[in-house]
Amino acid sequence: MRELNKILDQDERVLWEGVPSFWPFVLGVSVFTFIFGLFWMAVLTPFIIGAFKDIFYGSHFYGFGIFLLPHFWAGIFFLIGMPIYLVLVYKHTYYAITDKRVIFQKGWIGRDFQIVDFDQITNAEVNVGVFDKIFEKGNTGSIHVSTAGSFTQTNQGGYQRYTISHVKNPYDVFKFFKKVYHDVKTDIHYPNKLRPEENPGYQTKYNPDKN
Repeated sequence: MRELNKILDQDERVLWEGVPSFWPFVLGVSVFTFIFGLFWMAVLTPFIIGAFKDIFYGSHFYGFGIFLLPHFWAGIFFLIGMPIYLVLVYKHTYYAITDKRVIFQKGWIGRDFQIVDFDQITNAEVNVGVFDKIFEKGNTGSIHVSTAGSFTQTNQGGYQRYTISHVKNPYDVFKFFKKVYHDVKTDIHYPNKLRPEENPGYQTKYNPDKN
């Protein structure tokens, strides 16, 4: 359900909006957590077998106690919890590029929004993953947007990362995003009133042979 209008400013225009492709979105993360969950549960298997033996043939205290431990339920979450969560989140996931910022809508029960202003963006990249190629023949991909952040926010060297996940025509969307990002950021730092009518340095090209 699209609820972007809840946070749009009165004069803000949506220039592009999109949703993720279902299978790449769900499987892109959940397959890896599922594999990790298999290894996790393999380690716990001797304890689980012992727990069932105790439930049916023992005192029951040890057996039921195993299923109260967070380690067991963490394994269950890795196996089936993540794909279920992503399926529930999918229908509420929307992305928008406006004339002011990038908006990420998500959430399962309530609606959550993340906002990235153009002047806070430090880097962007586009990626077409394995599941984009398998399910969409490479016609979907993800755009990763990085902003400056503190080390308390992220472990990625002081950068916060946001992702427009598995949208159609990723390269076209990326080029459009870069253009809007460049134009708006330029306008923020060099408003129209401060720009000279003629700027001979604006369209010049770098020449490594020139002294």
